[in-house]
Amino acid sequence: MSKFFKIFSKYLLLILVAILFECVFSKLALSLVLNLVENILFAIVLICPLYCFGNNKLKSYYLNVSFVVFSVFLFVETAFYYLFKTIFTESAIFVAFDTNSEETKEFIGFYFDTPIIVLGISLLVVTLFLLTKLNKLSLQFPRIATKMSLLAFGIIILLKFSGLIIYNLPFMIARSAVGYHIESSKLGDYAKDKMGSFTNVERSIKIYGEEIYVVIVGESTARSHLGIYGYYRNTTPLLDAMKDELTIYNKVISPDTYTIASLTKVLTLGNYENPDAKYNGSIIQLLNQAGFKTYWISAQKPLGANDSYVTKIGMGASESYFLNIKNAKEKTLYDEVLVKKMHEVLQDKNDKKVVFLHTLGTHMNYKYRYPEHYNVFKDIPRSKFKKDVIYSQINAYDNAVRYTDYIVKSVIESVKSKNVTSAVLYFSDHGEEVYDDIEFSGHFRDMVRTKNVYEIPFVLWQSEKYKQNRNLFSNQDRKYMSDDLFHSMADLFCIKAKDVDSSRSIFSEHLRERTRIVFDTLDYDAYFKTGD
Repeated sequence: MSKFFKIFSKYLLLILVAILFECVFSKLALSLVLNLVENILFAIVLICPLYCFGNNKLKSYYLNVSFVVFSVFLFVETAFYYLFKTIFTESAIFVAFDTNSEETKEFIGFYFDTPIIVLGISLLVVTLFLLTKLNKLSLQFPRIATKMSLLAFGIIILLKFSGLIIYNLPFMIARSAVGYHIESSKLGDYAKDKMGSFTNVERSIKIYGEEIYVVIVGESTARSHLGIYGYYRNTTPLLDAMKDELTIYNKVISPDTYTIASLTKVLTLGNYENPDAKYNGSIIQLLNQAGFKTYWISAQKPLGANDSYVTKIGMGASESYFLNIKNAKEKTLYDEVLVKKMHEVLQDKNDKKVVFLHTLGTHMNYKYRYPEHYNVFKDIPRSKFKKDVIYSQINAYDNAVRYTDYIVKSVIESVKSKNVTSAVLYFSDHGEEVYDDIEFSGHFRDMVRTKNVYEIPFVLWQSEKYKQNRNLFSNQDRKYMSDDLFHSMADLFCIKAKDVDSSRSIFSEHLRERTRIVFDTLDYDAYFKTGD
C-alpha cells in the first residue's frame, strides 16, 4: 500500500495549504475540524477507483482530473468560509444556481481581495507541483477492485451517518441541483397558468374609473441606510420632501436574507408556517383573476444557466418585460429604464392595472447601481472600522440608496400625474449589512449575525382618490414580516378570496401580530431584543 500513501500524501498537502490559510485568516472552529476530517476521508474515496482500473492510461487520466477537481473544490469551500465564516450550504448553492453571469462577475469583483488571491495562487502552484510528482509515480499496482470498492462505500456510509456529508461540497451541489430542479419545475406552472385556482374572488369595494397600482420591489436595501428612517446622511431627500404624503412603516422585516427565499414567499401564499404554499398561488394570479391587467417589468436578467425562480413568478403577469436582455452589452443597467417602461405601459387603455417593478436597487456591486452624477457621498462615513476600502463601500452603498430615492419618487410622481385611484408600494426583498455592526458587507443566510439583513424599508403612497374610496388602517409601528405580503397586497387592491386572510394584512385593523421567525427557528424580536 506504499503507493496508496504516496498518492494520499499529495492530497494531504493540498488540505494542509487550506488549513494553513484558515489558521492565518479565519478563527478556528469545530466546523473547520469536521471539514478537515471530511476532506481526508473524501480524498481516500477519490483514490480508491485507481485500484479498479486495469488500464494505466485510464488510471493516469482519472488521477489527474480527480486531483485537480479536488483542488478546485478545496479552494471554493476555503474561500467561502473565509468570506462568510460558515460552510457551504444548500441555500448558498441555490443562490448560485439562480445567479446570472453578470451577477457572478460583480460578486467576484466585490469580494475577491488579497487573501483570496494568495489562496488561489498558493493552491494553483502546489497543485501543479504535486501533479508533476504524481505523474512520475508508477501506477503499476494490483487491481483489487472489490476491497477498494468496499472501502470507498464504507467511508461514504460513515460520512452519511456521521453527518460529515454536509461538509462535502460535491455532494451538496448534487443534492441542491436536484432540489432546485424540482422546485423550479413547480414554480414554472405560474408562467403557464396565469389565473391559478383561487375561489370566491371579488372586489371588497366597488371602485369606478381607472385604477393604477405600482409595486416597487427593491433589492438588498437596508432600512438603516435611509434618511427617512433616521440615517444620519441625507440619502432620501426626495422622499423626505414628500414625507407628509407617505405612510412609512417602521418595523417590517423580510422572511429571509436572499432573494429566492424571500420573494417566493412575498409574492405567493407561502409563509413561514406553510412554505410549500408558495406553489398554491401568486398575487399576480389573484390579480389576473380579479380582472386586473398585470405587468412585470424587471431590471434583473431572467436567465442564467437556469430560469430564475422569481422570473417564473413574474412571467405569470399579463405582460412581462425583462429589460436587461436588451442591454446585455452594457456594463450595467440603471433602474431608471424601469420608470421609462412603466410610462409606456401606463398608456394602456385597460382601466385596471397593477405594475410590478423588480429593481436592481442596492445590490452589490454597489458602485454599479447608480450613474456618476449620483456619486454624492465621497467623504469619510461614520464607521467603527477604519479602512479606506470600507469607507469606499459605504459611500457607494449610500449613493445607491440615494439613486433609489430618485427612482421611487419618479414612480410616485408619474402615477400621481394620472389623477386616478392609485397607490405605490415600495419595499425591499431583504436588507443588507454594510459595515454597520460587523466588518462585513453583503447578506448571508447561514449564520445570524445582524438585524440589518432583515430590516427593510416599507413605504406606501396613496392618491387622494384612493383615500376617498378606501380608508386603510395605518399603524406605522406594527411588527410585520413580509412573508404575509400576499394578503396585504390583496387588501391594498381591494380583493377578497377564499385564500386571502385580512388578519395577515398590515393594512387591516384585524391584523394579528405573530411571532416573527427567521433562520428557521429564531424569534427575531427576542434574539435582537429590538424593543419593537
